[in-house]
Amino acid sequence: MLPTDTLFLLAALVGLFYVWCRYTYGYWQRHKIPYIQPIPIIGNTKVMFTLSKSFFLYLSDVYDDDKMSNAAAVGIYIFNKPAIVLREPELIKSVLIKDFQKFSNRAAACDPHGDALGSNNLFFIRNPQWKELRTKISPVFTTGKIKHMYSLMTEIGLELETNLKTYAKSDDSFVTDVKEVSALFTTDLIATIAFGIKANSLANPNGEFRKQGRKFLEFTLRRAIDFSIAFFFSNWVSKLRIKLFTPEFSTFMRGTISHVMAEREKSKATRSDLIDVLVNIKKEAVENGEYNAEMQDVLTAQAAVFLTAGFEASSSTMTFTLYELSKRPDLQKRLRNEIYEALVAENGKLSYETISNLPYLGMVVDEVLRLYPVLPILDRQHLHKDGESPFDLKPYYDYTVPKDMSVYIPLFAIQRDPKYWPNPNTFDPERFSPENKNTHPPMAYMPFGNGPRNCIGSRIGLLQSKLGLVHILKDHYVATCAKTPEEITFDPFSFVLSYKDGIYLRFVNDKLYERSANK
Repeated sequence: MLPTDTLFLLAALVGLFYVWCRYTYGYWQRHKIPYIQPIPIIGNTKVMFTLSKSFFLYLSDVYDDDKMSNAAAVGIYIFNKPAIVLREPELIKSVLIKDFQKFSNRAAACDPHGDALGSNNLFFIRNPQWKELRTKISPVFTTGKIKHMYSLMTEIGLELETNLKTYAKSDDSFVTDVKEVSALFTTDLIATIAFGIKANSLANPNGEFRKQGRKFLEFTLRRAIDFSIAFFFSNWVSKLRIKLFTPEFSTFMRGTISHVMAEREKSKATRSDLIDVLVNIKKEAVENGEYNAEMQDVLTAQAAVFLTAGFEASSSTMTFTLYELSKRPDLQKRLRNEIYEALVAENGKLSYETISNLPYLGMVVDEVLRLYPVLPILDRQHLHKDGESPFDLKPYYDYTVPKDMSVYIPLFAIQRDPKYWPNPNTFDPERFSPENKNTHPPMAYMPFGNGPRNCIGSRIGLLQSKLGLVHILKDHYVATCAKTPEEITFDPFSFVLSYKDGIYLRFVNDKLYERSANK
């Protein structure tokens, strides 16, 4: 039997723990905000331990909870830290647009000391550095620059066609993992339009560019922990030495970008690409006496995020598009006919204007991005500066959001909310027909985010996806096979929407345009 003093101490500790839990996890109840019932110590992060799904998608479950159907905002606890999940469109609009200055930073962060490329890129960098950097990078994404890149992109499209021919073991069809094919294509695209480099991933799938990209998005348990800490426990990133860009990837990017920039400076050639912009930023910094190793890391960081985000977002969009079309031959036929007619009208080579404005292709891609937004959430941090009025949830709740609180917007759930999208889980491109597109409620569709901190590369990303789809579907139709999943199961380790395994489809050779041209 334990001594009396020990029993008393244990009882006191249990009592203190009980009081602490009651107070800590009574925060949202005290402020009269609807909340999800937490578990002591871990709050609402149970899925992080059970690995039943990613925490990013768990936030969509919070949005969809039947008890919260009338809530404008929902309180949660990340361990013992309160955070908010927004449901009301007007509050979402305020955070992303109206009150952007109070939410100009993401809640996520990287270690500025151990992961310079992670903390200094346009996705993670904090304001006001973010605003200055975005202004300098923006010229890469003008219509004129994108049109200039288009000829380079079509060269990779032709290489994709050549590559697909090598897969066929007969003249009729072959089965392959569409995500890997799409990723090889988008990796080569980003390498050429952003860096002026021939990565040759399609010809050599184990080349350095593809190998590094594959490793970055290889979602092991360790990587899942790193990403979770970066996105949900940003105060811990420096203490725990969390790195989103691994030392190997960082070394690869530093060496590659330094070499490409040196060659560009030496040749004085211009390609209207990202390297041109980085060279100009460096030149300006040198002239102002501001250039140093840290500045070079800032430049390299933009290339790193351009590569990883650029190939992943577009390849995922291509993959999910082909998957949905494989299950709907009628819709695939309509899209292939549109592509065929455009090719006939332009003698087999689509212009930038034509591919950007193919009506049904646009509808299909828009619907895929509704069902499968690459990032399933948007995250923001409340910045309350002295002298400014803090953000509140009025008229919905009499609550003022405290400084540094994380705010989450579950895109995946919003874009599948039956209140805005009838039969929300059904693939239906007609939702984005010209007559229907204008009827969408504000803030119900934003796969690239919204407001000043939306995705800067969305137009290039869309163009990449459309180009890849055209070069695949012009010569093939895709069909399901024995290895095709009936339903999509998302990887619980991934911070982007990613299927757990490869998505295999049957490619059936059907060269409509060539057949027509030979008649």
